[in-house]
Amino acid sequence: MTKNNSNIEPSQASECYLPDFCNSETNLRLILVLELVAIVLALSSTAEPGNLLIHFALVSIYIQWIGLSSAALLCLSRRVKLLKSTLSATVISFLVVALVTAVMAVLAFQLSDFLRLDMFRQYTLFSTILYHEAISCILYGLSLRYFFVQHVSRLGIKAESQSRLQALQARIRPHFLFNSLNTIASLTHSEPDKAERAIENLAELFRASLKADTQISLQSEIELTKDYINLELLRLDERLRVHWDIDADLDDLLMPALILQPLVENAIYHGIEPLQDGGEVHISIKSNQNLMIEITNPLNESGAAQRRQGNKMALDNIRERLLLAYQGQAKIKHLVENDLYKVLINIPITKN
Repeated sequence: MTKNNSNIEPSQASECYLPDFCNSETNLRLILVLELVAIVLALSSTAEPGNLLIHFALVSIYIQWIGLSSAALLCLSRRVKLLKSTLSATVISFLVVALVTAVMAVLAFQLSDFLRLDMFRQYTLFSTILYHEAISCILYGLSLRYFFVQHVSRLGIKAESQSRLQALQARIRPHFLFNSLNTIASLTHSEPDKAERAIENLAELFRASLKADTQISLQSEIELTKDYINLELLRLDERLRVHWDIDADLDDLLMPALILQPLVENAIYHGIEPLQDGGEVHISIKSNQNLMIEITNPLNESGAAQRRQGNKMALDNIRERLLLAYQGQAKIKHLVENDLYKVLINIPITKN
């Protein structure tokens, strides 16, 4: 856990760790927890068995008043951005709960005196407030500790996921690097202009792999993939043909960085390069309710075992990155159809 926490950004660590009390699901959980507290307090009371249900009902209403009123004020505090840091969230929320408890204790004391209920008439007003403040502060202090531990745990998981994403994103196959450098070296004297463009394309690929950005625009990903294809065209020349089929108006969509390029690299390395006459890589990018990417390349039966192993490594890498990025909402699958190898990706649409 120490290792994970070291990766947490200071800005993240200072975020408000309290639940969002403006959220209905959070408030529903709060109501259930308050009811459990009411049950415990009612059972631990000295009320006669015949009056236990009435006592529980009164305790339940009283605790719900305090809890939901505090939640409403904390929701308002979040809306006006008072809960910006751990310190402010702790101090303000404690003051809110203490103030609400005191107000409700006074109201309940006066109401029980008016209705002649024995529940709040056993002590003086000051003793009643002090007693209820003590219970309220102890319970809320324990809750704050739980909220903070949960918050730190979430930040640790987020930091670990970010590190895993960056590690997976940074993998560039050694064979591609060696081939590119050899191609550039061969062009240096004969065609220096092409060599210069190749170096620029290679630099763009390395820059993308080293960036911390987890998501980039679809247009940027396409341009990055084209930089890679231009490098491979210098080496494979007419053996490599690429056909793009892209829907219009997709430029503002976001996707995880370096998803398309490794799949195209996979298609060229395992599908096109082993074939004597080469072949065509077909790249289709469509948008419906989700962003759908399909990459197709000729099937190379002669190196089937090597292809399967190489494809598996590349697909496992991308599958894990999609899992981290979309929490299981993205899908990736591969199939063989009519002597063609296809990879299909379906990811939720995210707009810039």
